Amino acid sequence: MEPEVQRLLEKLPGKDCGQCGFKTCAELARYAATHPDVLRRCIYLERPLEPGPPPAAELHRGDITWKDVLGREYDFVLEPFPEDPGPRETILPFNPANIQRLGIKKGDVLFGRPAWVGCPVTHVGLVMEDPDPLNGAIVWCVVGPLAARERGIEIGEYNPVAYEGIVRFSRAALQIGARYHFLPYYCMLQSRHSAVVSALAKRSQGMRVRLEGIWID
Repeated sequence: MEPEVQRLLEKLPGKDCGQCGFKTCAELARYAATHPDVLRRCIYLERPLEPGPPPAAELHRGDITWKDVLGREYDFVLEPFPEDPGPRETILPFNPANIQRLGIKKGDVLFGRPAWVGCPVTHVGLVMEDPDPLNGAIVWCVVGPLAARERGIEIGEYNPVAYEGIVRFSRAALQIGARYHFLPYYCMLQSRHSAVVSALAKRSQGMRVRLEGIWID
């Protein structure tokens, strides 16, 4: 094990709770060795291990109209984790067998369309960890379309299984198991989505949320 990874692992709680988005503390330590900002995700650390200024807030409550582009009301705004390159999603291609055929791995840039929920916009994402070998699910962060021009891999149509992010502004008390309408902050359609809250955890920036059962409605 590399010395820096070992140093970080010794300071992490060793609970392997998964709240940070990694399956184990060891995985978090390995990634944090080259991406120190990701340590902010650990809910058991009182402060980041690496000093630095807090992430700048891009959204203010006064900017929120609480209505989407079609005039429909929503309950909260979902923002990406400040340490991520974009909104974090778990997706499942219509043909998961293509994951192995294409040799998709952590660090790849993919593009496809979330046709399962009727979204007309092609998404481009950076793969954040190796795909799940059991079901072919991919965790990626949505990035700009330019990233796919040089090394993008097409995966075709897919189903968005889960969104993860921070909720700082909400008009409803969030509860696990309840369905809400929300607006993904970087949604190009500016159209409200609905989903069921499957996990909640308080963080210094707001409430960390995992949403499943996603629809655009």
